[in-house]
Amino acid sequence: MTRLREDDIDTVGEKLYEYNEHLRHILGRSLAEIAAYSLGKKPADFAGKHNVPIGVIPVSCGQGVIGGFAQTVQQIIEFLGFCSFVTSQSDVGGLAEAVRRGAQVVFLADDDHFVAIHLAGGKVVDNGEATGRGYAAALALMAGGLVGKKVLLIGAGPVGAGAAVFLTRQGAQVSIYDIDIEKSETLRQTIDGVTVVSDLSAALTECNLVVEATPAVDVIAGKYITVDSMVAAPGIPLGLHSECMEKLSGKLIHDVLEIGVATMLFTVFAD
Repeated sequence: MTRLREDDIDTVGEKLYEYNEHLRHILGRSLAEIAAYSLGKKPADFAGKHNVPIGVIPVSCGQGVIGGFAQTVQQIIEFLGFCSFVTSQSDVGGLAEAVRRGAQVVFLADDDHFVAIHLAGGKVVDNGEATGRGYAAALALMAGGLVGKKVLLIGAGPVGAGAAVFLTRQGAQVSIYDIDIEKSETLRQTIDGVTVVSDLSAALTECNLVVEATPAVDVIAGKYITVDSMVAAPGIPLGLHSECMEKLSGKLIHDVLEIGVATMLFTVFAD
């Protein structure tokens, strides 16, 4: 899991309304609608969960607490209409505090994992899978559906795996590229309907729809972006060369936490 820096997230909370409007503009759907769509549902299906207490717990192990991370997660949850609080204590003390304060769901992250846990239901939602699924759902909305369409998935880690499952279920023809071809092969063996590619340049030339799910920079050069290109890029940092940005105006989906947290939230409450 890519470790975020404080300056990656310091303005997320104050820009949630603006970002939500941006999503409405380019996709016709809000942040909540994207997350619900990734589950085949609508935000109204979760109305009965809005008052369920959700605790966000800072975790200090590993490289330590990322300043503002827990508060940003709380802001996203509350923006979506749910009830959340950040514990005053971290780690085990924070978990105990969350339970004492009545939390039925907790969010917490260390250097390797970011999860939402439904305490009573025993359900664990991983950020990697949820983020991949959420971005794949956003790409499906942008493309007006994926049935029979070619999609290139770059990155075969947990985020890529989450995206691949959703994409194939939507009827897309999915090609997977990873610099470690063994990861691509593992994904191909576990998910029906995907093809492994070893030539990224050729694949980018053939596919207008791309999910860029790597932690690398400059994965996609501007020469591969056409008027028909659409990119969902959950990878941190953004793996597109700067010359791609103008060409992809209105056709790029990228944020640092919002879609992932929203999808985790709706998933932890999904039946």
